[in-house]
Amino acid sequence: MDDEHRKLIEKSIDRLITCTKFDELSHACFTMNLLSKVMLQKINRVPENQMQLSDAEKQVERHRRLFKKITQRGPDAFNKLCDICAALHYDTALGILRPDRYVSIKSNKMAISSGSMNHCQQNANYINNNTSSNNNDDSRRSSISIDDDEDNGDGAYQQTDRRRSSSKTLDSVSVLQEYTGEICPKDKFEVKRAARILKHPSLDTYPMQSKENRGVFFMVNMINFPVETHRRDGADEDTHSLLYLFKQLGFKLFSYTNLSHEVFFDILGKLLKSDYTKNTECFVMALMTHGDMDDSVQRITFSDGSVVKVKDIEDYFNHHVCENLVNKPKIFLFPFCRGDMLEHGVINKVQTDSIQYNTHRIKNIPILSDLIVCYATSEGFKAHRDPADGSWYIQSFVKNMAKNAHDTSFEDILKNIQADTLKLRTIDGSLQTANYVNRGFNKALYFNPRIWLE
Repeated sequence: MDDEHRKLIEKSIDRLITCTKFDELSHACFTMNLLSKVMLQKINRVPENQMQLSDAEKQVERHRRLFKKITQRGPDAFNKLCDICAALHYDTALGILRPDRYVSIKSNKMAISSGSMNHCQQNANYINNNTSSNNNDDSRRSSISIDDDEDNGDGAYQQTDRRRSSSKTLDSVSVLQEYTGEICPKDKFEVKRAARILKHPSLDTYPMQSKENRGVFFMVNMINFPVETHRRDGADEDTHSLLYLFKQLGFKLFSYTNLSHEVFFDILGKLLKSDYTKNTECFVMALMTHGDMDDSVQRITFSDGSVVKVKDIEDYFNHHVCENLVNKPKIFLFPFCRGDMLEHGVINKVQTDSIQYNTHRIKNIPILSDLIVCYATSEGFKAHRDPADGSWYIQSFVKNMAKNAHDTSFEDILKNIQADTLKLRTIDGSLQTANYVNRGFNKALYFNPRIWLE
């Protein structure tokens, strides 16, 4: 970092602290390769001479150490910091760092000198320019392609200005519409027809007997990322496999690829308020991307490089927000990494899905219930994906659902999936332990494929 930029940050450090969030900023610095894990550990460590400070004062000092450390980084550190601030919508911070170039990004306006474009806008244009060309490159791709930059995905992401990268395409691509395109998985697992509408002998059973409103399947698959080496090879196979499965189960399909976080939340909000979810008997969401666990907080990465807490997504399903799905079975498929550890105990080279780095209130029910969250791996560990065949977990999920959904409850099918996934090994002996979390999912769920009462 040159002296001018270093002095600017040092002079403005108190103002920068007040207009940025330490947790968001530190995480972005790590995932953008601006700071390493060891550096962040040192920043978070409280010196003995500050132990007497209050928690709030300690946090301010951590924040101060963070900015000071950034000033000690390489020649690209200042531009990376600006990129991060743009991506996190830190308008005031951008005004401090580049007062001659940045206007409020809340209004999607940036004043840029005619002689050059800033680094952040170059990144945004790179993504948008590749979107139009790549949409014509792969006719087999099964879902709407947004911000598709044909990059590889398995390492630290490069943040871009999330509002600029999505604003040009938001009106045209964040459209809620059923998927009706081509579905052609490599392996076609045929779902067996149920003999009758099943009910559990000793538990209540979720109703799954409608022909037209059996279920809604919402899938978002992040394949490409701003950093080329982070492309999730094989992930497109998961898209086709899941679409083929849930079409046979009678679900309405909503499939998207390579979304920014803004477009994702826009589409999700529309879907959860639509007649599709109002009338449906069941809802399934598959979110496939890179994930990481940071300070016990699960985060995932979108194709524009933005990072979002999984809890922020789950909050959209709270009963006081999403009344359409109250008392209905909800399933989340989360096959991403939940940390950076490898679990040891197919001999193939595999990849991992990680990145280093109000309405009226409904009473007397939990804030979120009737939910099963399916994880590909245990907390703290990586999830594996074959570059040719797709995610271990998703492929096992599809195979077992096709084989057993006609006569087996969903939770029992999950146990089979977990057992199958546990048998797989990488070339170095790594494995993964799939699991699920039951959050008030207190009834039995049978999918009853190809049979209905209507």
